[in-house]
Formats: sequence, C-alpha cells, structure tokens
Amino acid sequence: MAGNVWAKVDLSPVGVGGEAGGALIDVLQAGEGMLMFLRFEAIYAMLTAAAAREGVEVGDADHRVVDVFASVAREVAVALRVAAGTADRQVNLAVEAAERLPQVARLMRDGVISVAAFGDVVLQTTGVADTDLIAAVDATTAAELREMGGVSRRDAGDTARRAVAELDPDGVRERRELRGKGVHVSHDVDGSDVTITTTPEDAVLIDASVSAVADRVCADDSRSRGVRRHDAAVALLTRGEFACDCGNPDCAATGSAATVAERFASVVVHVVADASTLSGDSDKAGWLDGFGVLDAHHVREIAARGDAITRPLDIVGLADHAAQPGNAYRPTAACDTAMRAVFGSCSEPGCARRAWSCDLDHVCEFNHADNAAGGATCPCNLNPKCRFHHVLKTFASDWVDDQIVDADGAIWTEVTTPTGYTVRSRARNHWLLPDLGLIPCRHGEPVAPGSVDDAAQPDRVRTRTQAKHAYRMRIRSRRRYVQVCAAADRAVSIEQDGPPPF
Repeated sequence: MAGNVWAKVDLSPVGVGGEAGGALIDVLQAGEGMLMFLRFEAIYAMLTAAAAREGVEVGDADHRVVDVFASVAREVAVALRVAAGTADRQVNLAVEAAERLPQVARLMRDGVISVAAFGDVVLQTTGVADTDLIAAVDATTAAELREMGGVSRRDAGDTARRAVAELDPDGVRERRELRGKGVHVSHDVDGSDVTITTTPEDAVLIDASVSAVADRVCADDSRSRGVRRHDAAVALLTRGEFACDCGNPDCAATGSAATVAERFASVVVHVVADASTLSGDSDKAGWLDGFGVLDAHHVREIAARGDAITRPLDIVGLADHAAQPGNAYRPTAACDTAMRAVFGSCSEPGCARRAWSCDLDHVCEFNHADNAAGGATCPCNLNPKCRFHHVLKTFASDWVDDQIVDADGAIWTEVTTPTGYTVRSRARNHWLLPDLGLIPCRHGEPVAPGSVDDAAQPDRVRTRTQAKHAYRMRIRSRRRYVQVCAAADRAVSIEQDGPPPF
C-alpha cells in the first residue's frame, strides 16, 4: 500500500524530474534526510505513547527484559523487516534526535548532513552524559556544520569530536585512559587475527612504518599492497626479513638493514596544535594527521614524548616566502605544512585521504614556461589532493576546480561537475589556522594557466570490465576449491567410519 502511495506523490516541487546529475542526487539525499527525520519522530512518538500507557518516563531505569523500549523496538523490526539489533539502533537514534541532539537532527531534516553523518555525530557524542554538556555539544556542532558548506560523513564526525574535546577535555581524557591498551589474538577455521589496541598516534606511526617497509619493492613484485603490508608487519613483529619477491638476486629494492633503518627514520607523524594548547593556556583541540581531532590533554601528552619534535609554524612569513627561492613551483616547508594542516585531508568533497599522503595541487595550473602568468604558489591557490583526485582534476573533461578566500580569511574550494552542479566547501581545519587566509598575496591574477598534455594521463592495467571479470573468476575458483576440499573430507570420513550400521 505504501509503495502505491509514494508512486503517486508529485516530487517535482523539490526538483525531481527537473534537476539532473549531481543536483538531482543532492535533492534525493536531502529527501532521505527528511524522511529519516520523520521516521525518528514517529518512532519517538511510539516510545512516548508506550511509556505513557505503562505509566513510566522514557528515560526511567527499567530492569524488565520486555520493557517499553523492547516492545517498541520489536514493532519497528516488524515494520521494517529487520533484525532486532537493527531496530534497537533505530530506536536509539530516534531518542538521540529527540532528546540529546535535536539541533543536529534538524540539519539532517534540512539536507545539510546525511543520515550516515548524523549517525557518526551520535557515535562521537555517546560518552557525554551530562545534560547541559550534551546540549552545548549539540548547539556547537550544529552551528559549525551549518557554516561548513558541503559536509561529508567524516566532516560531521570530526566536528562533533572537536566540540566534545573542547567542551569536555577532562571527560575525553578519562574515557581514553579507561580504554586501555593491549594485543589480542583470535583464531577461526580459516585463519587468525591480531588486534593491537593503542593510542591514535602510535596507530598512525605503526601504519606509516608498515607502509615504509611494504613499499620497498620493485615493480616486478607479484603481491598486492595489502599482502605486502601483511608480510611487512609480520617481519617487523617477528624480527624477520622482508624482501621483494621478484626473484632477481640483483634487485635494487632489496636493501640492507641500514636502508631499512633509514626508511624508519623518515617516518613522521604530524600533529598540529595552537601554541596556547601546548602551553596549557587553553583547551583548544589539536589535529593528528591520519586520525583527526585530539583533545588538549592528548596534544600535550604527545608533545612531551621523548621522540617528539616541536616546530613553530610561521604563518606571517608566508606573505613573502610561500615558494622556495629559485623554484617558484615548490612551496616552502612552512607553506606546505600550513596548507595540509588547514585542510586536514584531500580537498575533494567526501575524500578522507590524510593530508600528508596527498599531493599539493596548484588549483589554477602553474605555468612552467612563464611562472608569473600561471597559477601562483600561494596559500590562495594550493590545496592537498590524493593522487586519484589529482589525476581526475588534471585530466577529466568539463570539470572546474576553484578556490576562494572570503573576507574573513576562510578558504573555500568549489568543484563544478560537467552537469553544472557545484559543491562549495570550507577548509575543514579553518578553526585551527584561522589567520592563514588573511595573509596578503604578492602575485597578480593568472592570465595564462599552464596546460596539460592529455597523452601524459596514466592508463589502467586492466579495464573496469576486465577487473570485474577477474574478481569473479577468483571468487568462482575459491568456491570450487572449498567444494573440492569438503568433498574430500566427506570421502575420508566415510572411509574411516565404515558403512552405516544397517
């Protein structure tokens, strides 16, 4: 019945049927948010009505197994045809939307954030128990998200995490310490897992160290990067040797212990924080590349580590020293750091690739033949892009990337698709470096941006269809292998047990 009703609804007033491309997708996602908001309202109404019938409050402690929550969750499960756990989460989200995060929930209703983004905000604020504190976190997070432009799921979670970190730094530290550390090994029929529970900074350091070893192979190594990382991690933990598997005894990638040590020495974990945070004069949050927001206590703990090096970042000096002397294309170390820090990740909307793993892109193309005529090496014209989105920006037709600095110094990126749809997003860590966009530019407007040779575009090793077919073949081969093994096991069992007793 519901399907027939919806099929007859005229959605043209909201753009369905008129919009196309990215604009239509945006409209439909906003519609999903509105419908989910209405679902949460309906579920919460069911919960309050059931509580009234029982003569209790929604938040009352109830030790019965079949309490008000369980009854409503069961009805939600029946209505949605989902498992009990999924229904429980729906009821929990409805309570969060009504009682703890109403302002953020209204952003979902208004299409500012997605349904998934709301779920991430709920996750980041779960540990906040105080009523006044969660109200402040809700208001702060909603105000920040509303001003950010295009908001991804990661953006929403990081914004909520920052609000919690700055409004409840002691609570964040207490919960972090309770989480503890450890190593857990588990086994199942087909393999084993090793899980290391540690601090964010050590996790990022482990990740970078494993990659530093795993990437020490030549082009003829047969393993995928995931398998190489596994082999590198095992070698590091067991003090074994990791080598290229190309089979060439003269392979240049097979380095000595000194070479491995040199690679480890080059592994750097980047934390960006305000000087007032380091001195203890404020509880302003910091940022860990590859993780995200850190509370002030955590920033100071990292800075106090024996292997930590603290370097001041000269923002004012970028006015005259954004590019390296003698090489107008390359930014200085300070400019490079500032741009990666203020964006925090790849500048493409929705991409979470960490900033220090990205390329630093000239938004308006640099002119190598006439430096002054092309896009400048300046904070107004630089942003990080992961290699994939850098290639797309460079070679994809009919896409337009732009970067604007507003009157308040906020740096905004704009991406316009071939269908004319534009997403405008503020640099995610503007709060961390609010003065960066206020640095005066010393260059003129670009009049002849650099050109790109389409022949330089990288090629795929296989087409998408070939890759899909190869994946299917691997799945089929695996299934056949499992079937053959099962048949062999049955045959051995029959041979050992003998004929049935009849």
